[in-house]
Amino acid sequence: MFQGNISARFKMIYGVVFLLIITSTVWLSYLSSKGSLEEQLKDTNIALLHLSQQKIEMILREIDTNTINFIQEPEVAFFLNGRYTNDDLRFNHFNVLNAKFKVLMNANSNISSFYLYSMQNKSLLTDSIFADEADFYDMNWLQPFQNMQRYQQWLGTRKITEISSGFQLDKNVMTLVRQFPLISNPQYRKGAIIVNVDERTVASLIADVDKQRPGQTLIVNEQGIIISSQNKAQLFQPLTRIEAAPGLEQLNGSGYTMKSTKEGSFTTFYVSSSYNGWKYISIVPNPEMNRPLQIIRNLLYAIAAGMFVVALVLVYAVSNYTFRPLERFFRSFAEKKTGRPADLTYLEKFFKQMMSDNESLQKQMHESLPALKWRLIMSLLMADKTNYNRMRKYLDLLGIQLYESCFVVLVIELDRQQDAVSPRDVYLFTYAISNVAEELVSGVCKGVSVEISDGSVAVIMSFEEDDPQGSQITALQVADLVKNYVSTHFKQTVTIGVGSPHVQLEGIHKSYQEALHALKYKLIMGINTVICIDDIAGNHNDKFYRIWAMGDSVVGVIRDTEQAKLEVQLRKLFDEMVASNVPPEMVKQMCIQLIMKSIKALSDKGLDSKEFLDPKENIYLQIDTCATVEDIQTYIAGFLRQLIVRTEEKREAKAGNDTVKQIVTYLEQHYMDSDLSLNLLAEKFNLSVPYLSKLFKESTETNFMDCLIRIRMEKAKELLLDPKLKIQSIAELVGYNNPQSFIRIFKKVTGQTPGEYRGNRLR
Repeated sequence: MFQGNISARFKMIYGVVFLLIITSTVWLSYLSSKGSLEEQLKDTNIALLHLSQQKIEMILREIDTNTINFIQEPEVAFFLNGRYTNDDLRFNHFNVLNAKFKVLMNANSNISSFYLYSMQNKSLLTDSIFADEADFYDMNWLQPFQNMQRYQQWLGTRKITEISSGFQLDKNVMTLVRQFPLISNPQYRKGAIIVNVDERTVASLIADVDKQRPGQTLIVNEQGIIISSQNKAQLFQPLTRIEAAPGLEQLNGSGYTMKSTKEGSFTTFYVSSSYNGWKYISIVPNPEMNRPLQIIRNLLYAIAAGMFVVALVLVYAVSNYTFRPLERFFRSFAEKKTGRPADLTYLEKFFKQMMSDNESLQKQMHESLPALKWRLIMSLLMADKTNYNRMRKYLDLLGIQLYESCFVVLVIELDRQQDAVSPRDVYLFTYAISNVAEELVSGVCKGVSVEISDGSVAVIMSFEEDDPQGSQITALQVADLVKNYVSTHFKQTVTIGVGSPHVQLEGIHKSYQEALHALKYKLIMGINTVICIDDIAGNHNDKFYRIWAMGDSVVGVIRDTEQAKLEVQLRKLFDEMVASNVPPEMVKQMCIQLIMKSIKALSDKGLDSKEFLDPKENIYLQIDTCATVEDIQTYIAGFLRQLIVRTEEKREAKAGNDTVKQIVTYLEQHYMDSDLSLNLLAEKFNLSVPYLSKLFKESTETNFMDCLIRIRMEKAKELLLDPKLKIQSIAELVGYNNPQSFIRIFKKVTGQTPGEYRGNRLR
């Protein structure tokens, strides 16, 4: 009895002690891991939302690119400008356009339908019908187009009844509206191309990502209207109709916000698009989002319970061994204990379930690592993180190994991207170049690469020793290896900018900016080259400030296109260089800087810099091969002189265009004068008849008489809508003294007599 009491007290005391120790350990473990796991879950959700945005915008940008290529077809320009002079030309162009419609539809399966709109003729053309604006089945896009201040705009989802092959189909579509000409002010628009994308295409891309997480994902436009959702009843509804959704004013940039409702608490993740202004929103119930945390918590509870059971068993066994020494009674008790296998089986199931759930969580985190890695590296490059000490922990967590003594950044840019077969090819080349660069870097130091855009890759190289000169040489060697590898194995060329060495993580951003700056000199040094920031950095020593100031004077002469002063300023500049004993390498750098500043000065005046450079001419190589300063001066003088000549030619061409605009305005104001002729206009504008005819043809792609007839016929159409006016009076009002000539020309242009046109319009 005495022993039994001692045994019971022993079991109770040690049982309580083990319970406290195990419970405290498990609870502290849970609290220490909860915060970091919550942040990882939120970062993963935002990364998945970014993935949805990238997949959708890749399709939308591809459609936009196809639209730009299509709208530049000559037959499209004829239709949108309304330049058909006869029915045969119109019929032939419509046949060609119909075939090109089908090619575009087959090339991009994401396009549901599209049509051309001519503001001149107030008519539309699709792959199956040609109709006037008043009779067309879908004109809801017209008002946004008329109010549009940009060159293109993606409209939110709208409901249309589409007519295709004689059938009417109700669809929800997202619409791209792009103006023609592609780049012009709103008052000079001639028409537009309208491209419809089935909303279900976008919704299916969202569904692919939503399979990886709970909750629902929506797309809303800038007004807060839902334009895509798996639940079609939510389309066209304001976001505020969803009780769990926050207000639109809270969804700026990207991030997350939480809200509690009667149905529970929800976390809303959001990403804003700079491409079309849409917002990608994912609303996740907090219980569902925190399910991995609950699993871990339950597993820890199970482990604690298991450990407590084991502790009790050990305490019970020790107690029995100590206070019941009789072997017969101990053996009897032990046999009874080992005869109950169910307890051990249940414990084994707990451990198996724990391992299975842990593997599932590890897999989910592993799948989100690429997005987290990309985001972290971009933060280093863009310097949008200030807590670099905290960032080092994340680098280790994501497996990014970097030395901390010295950093050099390379920026690799794929040349001639426009020659690639498709945007997908550019994406694949970029991905391959990133992998090759990272592999070559790992052979000489520690580093990491990231795709900053389609066709561009940034590489961070880190070195163990603080040796800037040695690090720079190694970086240049790696850049040459990457360039040669891409040329040999991918049959492509790349241009690589190399920044200067910097210390600490803070220096990565500076080296990255220097690499981008060096890459701009591809215009001078040519493609398929490695450009180091040291190659183009000017030496602004106090001794040479006067020379740099004289170079700015030369740039001013170029800006003012004063060819007579150019030779004088250049002679002064080079005489000062010789007198100041400027080193040859610095002379070459100054000349390169002089060319770049001159081109930029002309670009600031609205001239395209590409027009001043021959892609086959490597300016850097031309300067580098000059043997004397006189040779460099001769080359620079010829190059800058040519810049002035081309600038003057552009100005003369622009002046010619202004003259043609004045002539067209005059025709629109005096079309009713029957004596209008090319001779009269030449006399009025002080031009010769042959020059005026040539200038008019080059600027408007038509001749004077066709332009005058078009203006008169458009005015005649307006006058025919007044039933009180006679045909003869209308003919005189638009400049024809002979009514028969007016009737004959009107029928040739419109395919109808004036009477038939009036009857059809007033019917």
